[in-house]
Order: sequence, then C-alpha cells, then structure tokens
Amino acid sequence: MNRNIIIDLFLYFARFPQRQGVLDIFNKGRSEIPGYDSLKSLVESMPDTPVLPEVGGFVFGPNFDAVKTCVSQLTGYYLFVDYGDIKTDTDKSNRIADTFQVAATIAGKTTEFTGDLVDQTLISANTLDMVTRMRNLMIQEQRERYSFKKISDKHSITPFISPEFESIGWTLMFDRQAFDLFDAKKMSFSGDRETDNFGL
Repeated sequence: MNRNIIIDLFLYFARFPQRQGVLDIFNKGRSEIPGYDSLKSLVESMPDTPVLPEVGGFVFGPNFDAVKTCVSQLTGYYLFVDYGDIKTDTDKSNRIADTFQVAATIAGKTTEFTGDLVDQTLISANTLDMVTRMRNLMIQEQRERYSFKKISDKHSITPFISPEFESIGWTLMFDRQAFDLFDAKKMSFSGDRETDNFGL
C-alpha cells in the first residue's frame, strides 16, 4: 500500500483509542479501492494496549455527514481526527515548506445539553485530561526524535460542544510541518530531496 500524509495521519492517531474502535470504521469489510485490506491489516497488527484506553471510538476525515453518521453509532468517549488545507511557502534558504492543518478532538457522548451541568463539567474535565495527555506524548516523541515534526510549536486546545454530535470535549488544533512534502524541487531538477521534517 502506498503511504502518504493522509494514511500516515490515520495510522498515527489510530494507536490512541481501543483497536476495536478503529476496526469498526472499516464497516464495509471489503472494498474495491486498493489499499483497503492493507490498511485494515496494519490496524489489526497494532499493539493490543491503546495509548488512551478510555477512548473507545475512532472517527477520521473531513466529511461532515459521514462523520455525523459514524458518531451517532458511538457511546462513551471517542477520538475524531479532521484535516484541512495544505499550505506551501518558500523560506529565505529557498526551501519549500509545507504546512498541513490538523484537528484532533476527544469527546464524550451526552444528551445533557439542557440538563445537568455537572454531567457536562465532568465530561469536559475528563476529555481535557485525555487531550492534554495526547498532546504531551506528541511533544515528548518530537523531542526524542526532533527531525520528526509531529506538532507545531504554536497550537491550541479549544472546547468542542456539538449538539449535532451529542458530544462535549476538547480539540487540539495544530499544524504538521515538512520541507518539500510533495517533492516539488525533485520534479523540477535532479538532486537529493530536502530532509523530511514531517515524519510520523
């Protein structure tokens, strides 16, 4: 299976929730799209112990309707990973710098949007704890292997309150950064590729 930034992002965050929660989003079982079976096999081969065992569900992608349908079938806590624009800039050294926008939300399902505020407070407190643990691990891994830029120095943690998803939680919003992520310079002239600073 060809690996790219989307697949790498999927596999990186798939290690945080319970493995069955990740396998559940392969709801078709089979697909004619190449790579489906290979990706499922990679998930199946992941360690049995998740990084965040409290998180049971996994949702991935920017398709709002598909995400809403998936979340409606979940209970408890889940991890929702969304991604956005890829921006490119050239620095003073003529290096092409690519920036990939990512949002990782940990939320809990609840119907108490007009009811018990204590329920909402506890879900918010629990999910904030999980998000900060996830963020701290990302920073720790980045320090241990500095050439792998998992999370931008500037990032934010913002409340996630969604009656449509019947969910309350917190979202870690950040950029992932790389030099010449799509080999633009390699396509224009021969030579060694810039050192990749994006790795997962």
